[in-house]
Amino acid sequence: MKTLFNSTSSFRNSFIAVLLIFSFAACSTKITFPVSRVVPAAEPEAKVSKTKEGTYDISLNVSNLALPERLSPPKKFYMVWIDTPDQGIKKLGEIANNSGIFRNRGKAAFEASTLYRPNMILVTAENSLEVAYPGSHVVLKSRRFEIK
Repeated sequence: MKTLFNSTSSFRNSFIAVLLIFSFAACSTKITFPVSRVVPAAEPEAKVSKTKEGTYDISLNVSNLALPERLSPPKKFYMVWIDTPDQGIKKLGEIANNSGIFRNRGKAAFEASTLYRPNMILVTAENSLEVAYPGSHVVLKSRRFEIK
């Protein structure tokens, strides 16, 4: 009876250890954004997680995002940037509204992986995809965060 109890206890402890390892590996930090003065109806949701390889996965979804052409002044693209503690601001790429037969459904999605540790996410409106630095037209700006 004692042997059965010890192996059951050992199995349970091993199972708990495996669950803890997976939960730490799968943890992501939910990023919060204050209401935007430029696009106040926009509802951004972002998550950042550190992979076991040491990179950072970033996921950004925005509901009720106006087309950049509707901004004042009108722009052509939305660009996603991160601010990093050691490397400054880095461009991640374009976040585009869903398009097609129903041109603007007000939803935009973006995913990227980066070597740089982010502590803030920015979305700017730009006229070119080739910009090296964010312009002054900041549309969304997250609160500062720390990756768990």
